[in-house]
Amino acid sequence: MKTNFFEQIANLNAPGIWKIGIQNDANGNFVVSALYSPVQSTEPALKTIAPLIFKGTATEMDEGFFEAIEKPVQETAGLYSNVAAYTKNLDNAKKKLSQGNKSQPVEKTDATGEEDMEVGEPKVSAEDKKKAYTEAIRKVVELNDACKYEDALAILPSVEDYPEKTEELNKRKADLTRKKEQMAQALKLFND
Repeated sequence: MKTNFFEQIANLNAPGIWKIGIQNDANGNFVVSALYSPVQSTEPALKTIAPLIFKGTATEMDEGFFEAIEKPVQETAGLYSNVAAYTKNLDNAKKKLSQGNKSQPVEKTDATGEEDMEVGEPKVSAEDKKKAYTEAIRKVVELNDACKYEDALAILPSVEDYPEKTEELNKRKADLTRKKEQMAQALKLFND
């Protein structure tokens, strides 16, 4: 017997850990619990998320299970990626605060392992800047895929920080803004 259960999970485009429990009774009724979490998350606060619980017949489960879990799974994936971005930004802010103002000496270790003293703000290497940009864009794409347009706009790198990427950043910003507005209009129509 062929099913498309795993294809349906793959189509959700949310890699991670799935914990699914199924209980059925003699009358053909099912109780299904589904808990999804991304692999890379170790946030203790997010472990408080309860599993989704569904009750129904086999036919009802076949017809509506994946439709019912799609939005919550995408929201959970967006939540986890947003928490990771927030945590990273918080760590960066703490580092900058601990470095003090620009006139404070900054310790720097050269290739020989000897420490030099440098006055001023530490320089960010081109490689680190490129990595930060790539990571930010990856997260923007994930949030876009999860229909979290406002969150994606919030972490989109600025043109001032990456002037060489002006065209790409302006295009992404315009696209995300358009999608955000379309989502707001659709929700408004749906709620009216």
